[in-house]
Amino acid sequence: MFINGFTQDCKARGLTHHTIQTYKSCCTDFLERYPDPTVVRLDELRSYLGELRARGLQGSTLKGYFAALSSLYDYLVFEGIYDSNPIPGFNKRYLCRLKFQSGEENTRQLISIQDVSLLISNAGSIIDIALILFLAKTGMRRKELLSIQVSDLDFKNDIIRIPKTAKRSNRISFIDNELKSILEEYLSWRLEFAKSPWLWITSAGGRIHKDYPNEVLADLGAAIGLHTPGGPLADRLTCHCLRHFFTTSLFRAGMNPEYLKWLRGDSLRKEAWEIYNHIDPEMVRVDYISRIPKLLN
Repeated sequence: MFINGFTQDCKARGLTHHTIQTYKSCCTDFLERYPDPTVVRLDELRSYLGELRARGLQGSTLKGYFAALSSLYDYLVFEGIYDSNPIPGFNKRYLCRLKFQSGEENTRQLISIQDVSLLISNAGSIIDIALILFLAKTGMRRKELLSIQVSDLDFKNDIIRIPKTAKRSNRISFIDNELKSILEEYLSWRLEFAKSPWLWITSAGGRIHKDYPNEVLADLGAAIGLHTPGGPLADRLTCHCLRHFFTTSLFRAGMNPEYLKWLRGDSLRKEAWEIYNHIDPEMVRVDYISRIPKLLN
């Protein structure tokens, strides 16, 4: 009754196909339990949250479900079917603290320089070595990693041009000597198999599966006690752990926090006077090269 109209509304708003499909899937799941969302009250929302937790869903996945529901209720309000969207208030009370609960849902483990070096040493193929080193040296999110094409690598200037994403502001990352040497070795291997422009490919020539980087980290991490399969997020080794490693390593090495935020692609919210103070990428590069840890034995 509601899902078709909501889907058409999402298309009219210009949402991406992926977002529309995700919203549709989450809202369909909700509507199978509560066919009329206009009569759903807080008790039902709490019950639904409990059911999602019982399925093993955590952190950002839970937030994703309720982001979809919030969009659905916004649609109902806009159409005059419902009075007000209950989800923002619900999220504030039950979900906004997930990121900050130490030792619980969204706490990531922080691995050491020695841990990363050991992961690389234990990796059995050049693609796995290159993937781990790339994540550790750039701090990219998994989606950003997978979006890189060979043409985005600029070895002349030692930079990586990162395709535009919703979360990233700065679109440049730097290549130090260690990463350059491994990427060159990987590209030599890739040359024999490549059938697509994507940087990260399988031996069949196509782009790697989106889960491949996390699977590699899980397998290697489990062997050295850094990953517990099916365990809480704090006991699992994922791509995002290397983003934490990247950030913490540079911060502890004394990098300018504004440079670090720029490298991570974070939003640089500024006071009025700071708008006129531009960050020089060359100064960031020099600071980065002097502080990024060496990881190859």
